Amino acid sequence: MMKKLTNVFASAVIVATAFMPMASHAATTSAFNPGSLIKGSRAAVYYYAENGKRFVFPNEKTYFSWFSDFKDVLEIPDSVLSTIPIGGNVTYRPGKKMIKITTDPRTYAVDRGGMLRLVSSEEIAQTLYNINWKNQIDDLPDAFFVNYKIGNPITQSSEFVPANTLTQTTTISQDKGFDDTIAAVSIGNTTIGFVPASMTVKVGATVTWTNQDSGSHSIVGANFESPVLKYNESYSHKFSTAGSYQLHDGINSAVLGTINVK
Repeated sequence: MMKKLTNVFASAVIVATAFMPMASHAATTSAFNPGSLIKGSRAAVYYYAENGKRFVFPNEKTYFSWFSDFKDVLEIPDSVLSTIPIGGNVTYRPGKKMIKITTDPRTYAVDRGGMLRLVSSEEIAQTLYNINWKNQIDDLPDAFFVNYKIGNPITQSSEFVPANTLTQTTTISQDKGFDDTIAAVSIGNTTIGFVPASMTVKVGATVTWTNQDSGSHSIVGANFESPVLKYNESYSHKFSTAGSYQLHDGINSAVLGTINVK
């Protein structure tokens, strides 16, 4: 299976995405939440974030630094997927591995926020990642290096503790610094509707709807109503009480959505 995945990833480019085995078939859904792994009918897999955008896994090694398998990937309709803007690329999970660029022998530890920190010596590398430290280095294609930032070099092993960094960064949202008290929903045409159609957020979260359709739309809830939104216009509402909130489009009442607040 890994050999098959490697062959698929070999054709990756800077906006390429991770892939599920072609034999896998997930049930199609329009309900998902920030933090979900999503895909369309093709094999590409994305991370759906609080800002309403999907983030790309540039290769298989980046994906497997965060996840051990594909069992939690949700398949959504292609028309729904196309409504979600691409926000950028996922970077390696901090602390998981060291990486280097294929054209540069220097080795870097990955810190939070896609920050690369030069490992100054073999002795430090061995202290951080034990005697088998060389097996903890992944080659990063040059094209993906632009997704990272260069931070301070590690000149003493006490300056970076991989286990602590792993513990402190368990999700891609944490790594990218997203605020879990906000969430975003896209509005497609009357066939596509709200994307996602159903979402679960925390009490106190502010949800922002953005019209991605050329036609006008509005959001109507039990105790709030947006103005008419033209293309790329947004409206926000804060959900302060737990419950399940049913929504519809004020222009076309057949377009329905749900915000579950917990």
